[in-house]
Amino acid sequence: MSSVSHKIAYRPDIDGLRAIAVLGVVFFHAGLSFPGGYVGVDVFFVISGFLITSLLLKELRQGTFSLLNFWERRIRRILPALIVMVLVTLLVGGLLLLPGDYERLGKSVIAQALLAANLYFWRDDTNQGGYFGPTSEERPLLHTWSLSVEEQFYLFFPLMLVFLFRFERFRKSRTLSLMLFTGLLAGLALAVCGVKFRPGATFYLLPTRAWELLCGAWIASLSSASIPQNRLLREGVSWLGIAGLLLPCWLYTKETPFPGLAALPPCFGTCLLIWSNARHEDGLGRVTSAGRLLAMRPVVFIGMISYSLYLWHWPVLVFGNYWWPQNWTKPWYLSVGLGLVAGLMSVLSWRYVETPFRRRIIMTTRPGAFRFAAACTLLILLCGIVLIEFRGLPARLPGSAAKNEEAKLDRLDTDDMSPGIEAVRQGHLMSLGVRESAATSKVLLWGDSHARHAVPAMDALCCETGISGWVVTHSLTPPLLNAVFQLGEYGLNEQTPDFSAAVLEQIKRRGITHVVLAASWAAYQTSDSQLLKKALSATIHTLHEAGCRVWVLQDVPNVGLNVPMAMARSVIFGGDTVSWRTLISAHHRANLVLYEMAEGDLPARFIDPAPLLLDSHSDRYRADIDGVSIYFDGNHLTKRASLALLLPLFRAAMSDELAAAQRATGPLNGAVRAK
Repeated sequence: MSSVSHKIAYRPDIDGLRAIAVLGVVFFHAGLSFPGGYVGVDVFFVISGFLITSLLLKELRQGTFSLLNFWERRIRRILPALIVMVLVTLLVGGLLLLPGDYERLGKSVIAQALLAANLYFWRDDTNQGGYFGPTSEERPLLHTWSLSVEEQFYLFFPLMLVFLFRFERFRKSRTLSLMLFTGLLAGLALAVCGVKFRPGATFYLLPTRAWELLCGAWIASLSSASIPQNRLLREGVSWLGIAGLLLPCWLYTKETPFPGLAALPPCFGTCLLIWSNARHEDGLGRVTSAGRLLAMRPVVFIGMISYSLYLWHWPVLVFGNYWWPQNWTKPWYLSVGLGLVAGLMSVLSWRYVETPFRRRIIMTTRPGAFRFAAACTLLILLCGIVLIEFRGLPARLPGSAAKNEEAKLDRLDTDDMSPGIEAVRQGHLMSLGVRESAATSKVLLWGDSHARHAVPAMDALCCETGISGWVVTHSLTPPLLNAVFQLGEYGLNEQTPDFSAAVLEQIKRRGITHVVLAASWAAYQTSDSQLLKKALSATIHTLHEAGCRVWVLQDVPNVGLNVPMAMARSVIFGGDTVSWRTLISAHHRANLVLYEMAEGDLPARFIDPAPLLLDSHSDRYRADIDGVSIYFDGNHLTKRASLALLLPLFRAAMSDELAAAQRATGPLNGAVRAK
């Protein structure tokens, strides 16, 4: 994302490449086709590697290289527009973001100031990500991870070149090119392995991204003699490069493993375009037809503002969509409108921030540039520290809005209760209730993510009745034997039979006497209602034959949008809090199989929490208690709601039977709550 320097020949076709890259990214993020438009970031990396290395090699060969000059250019090019964007993002975030998201913005601001945004977002995804983690649309500076990758690369790359140029053999183009090519192959191999075993780290971190910058550096290191003179060859190579750029934008999706081998077409396509449109030192070599298209003035203009457009498009989209209800289809004109706003901000940033600083109209001296960088870094760090220290400044918002924001975080840590298949086979299950005793009855809460929100209530009930228990859950994995469901965008969950078999083995091995099955039953009914009915019936009979008392916890109404956000939005901006709530008839249709099975003669008792949420004043279910959401998203109960709603329900349905079973099996041995 670096600008071309006045010290090397300007190539408008490279600005055209930038235009393709940034438009792919913007269209992808705005949801306007280009499902693989994220490869534009990789194109930027290659361009940056080419331009910066071209300049470094020229200065090193002329003996004019200065590390201070290099970093002054980087400061002038990168920092002013970035600082303005960050400060505006902090200001707008103070008006729009809920406290938790504003505090996270403060953390990301500090990370960006320390050139570590990629590390921060990698760790943020690892610690909070996954099924219940913060969405990309809640992190306005997420896109700055790529800037940190670049700057980390340029911390050591110029020093490496300076060191190599101390040796005569590395000053020769062929030796240096071979070394850079070897480095990019090694980095590619690391990325191919990483995308399979550590996809998050591979996406964000420098070691698995550096090869893309080295692609550009390698092209820059090639001698002019390597540039083909045959016109047809140049034409063919250049259009092959165009295909390498554009086809991934249309053919890739979010599910494409990236950036492993899938990153090769856009990266090498960019290399081919740069190489085939280069000129020999004697000026020979004509720009190809593809190069001429890239050099068209409208395309070049988009390329010239591409850095500012990349900076501004993401926070504009985040803030524009922040209060839009999740799972509601966004109209195309909203995305187009936000894109136009981002474009306007980009033009203003390029004209009044980027250009004056880069051309030394503002901040004319080198010491001034470094003082500016130091002052901006301190300012950004201070802003981030304030947001973290004061927890996102909740006093900005009405009290009930902040309470609803707290509901988003009112959930259990899910790691211990969501073991993998091998962990289940080895008996690593999270405990509930009192310490295990051979004389006590034993309970297992088993299900998918909807079993997790029942954990606080079940844990409390087990403690009250002196029962030992465990919980085992796995997202999108129903507590059913020998059943595989196709779950829409999540695909086929083929691990369900093996996981369920491992759970059944633990039930038998531990002598578990009571099993509570809980799941998002509507999701499996939507997938295959007959399979759900058959598999649930078979599972209940199998557990009954194994000597277990079976309970089936029916589902809570699925609201279909982020309830805490909807409640907070109504407090801050006003508006309806009823029309989006779940219709009684819709919930009944979505869970018809469970309601029909509850009326049958299965050896199980069905527990239905939905009647507790009936709204006596409408045909819909309640989604809050005293104005505070009972969900932490759109279909999972908060810990507070679990205790307030499910615990009384469990008491009424189960406590007498559990207490009787406990008395029949003997006295309690050490009623201590298990962790």
